[in-house]
Amino acid sequence: MGNNNKINNIRDGYHLNSKYWQDIKKTRPNLNPKLINISIGMLLGDATMYKVSRNALIKFEQGYQQESFINHLFNLFKDYTFMLEPGKRIELYHPIRKGEVKSYWFKTFSHNTFNELWDLFYMNGKKRIPDNLHLSEECIAYWIMCDGSLDKDKKTMILHSQSYSFQDNIKLSTLLNVQWGLNTKVIAHTDKYQVIKIPSSDSSKFNNF
Repeated sequence: MGNNNKINNIRDGYHLNSKYWQDIKKTRPNLNPKLINISIGMLLGDATMYKVSRNALIKFEQGYQQESFINHLFNLFKDYTFMLEPGKRIELYHPIRKGEVKSYWFKTFSHNTFNELWDLFYMNGKKRIPDNLHLSEECIAYWIMCDGSLDKDKKTMILHSQSYSFQDNIKLSTLLNVQWGLNTKVIAHTDKYQVIKIPSSDSSKFNNF
């Protein structure tokens, strides 16, 4: 997989690790509640985190069909990244789409404002679902935009949570049901993986989000 938009380590004449840019990072405020909730929703989906020295960062990535969504996220987090625009990953081996965009991505710079999210979602460097997670409306909305799709009947929604263990899927389904009065359930995706099914009867509740 290629990448034709790597981060340029020099910006405005200064290396990104220079005191100039590091001092600018320090002026950035902590994430506001809206961005925290959006981050949680995206981390429930495909977003990932990394710890660089003492501070964490978030990486967002979406498939080529979601370019407008990644641009929306980039605009929300533009004060927390050194990138001027999202990067592109190029498909190198696909028999039909070779040479075309595979996905769009960007990452924040490391900052202490992301450490709380790291501590919430990661244990020993591995993502997990915390027991005390609160799912706000914004959190669920962005999780769905990141990982949701309609089933074949065009009424039932599927949250593609197959990267999580069965136990974590049960935990997420229970959180949705208890906190929002939904009727989700964990169903088999393949012999090895599970996803979360949201029945059509719950659709009216999402319209209020």
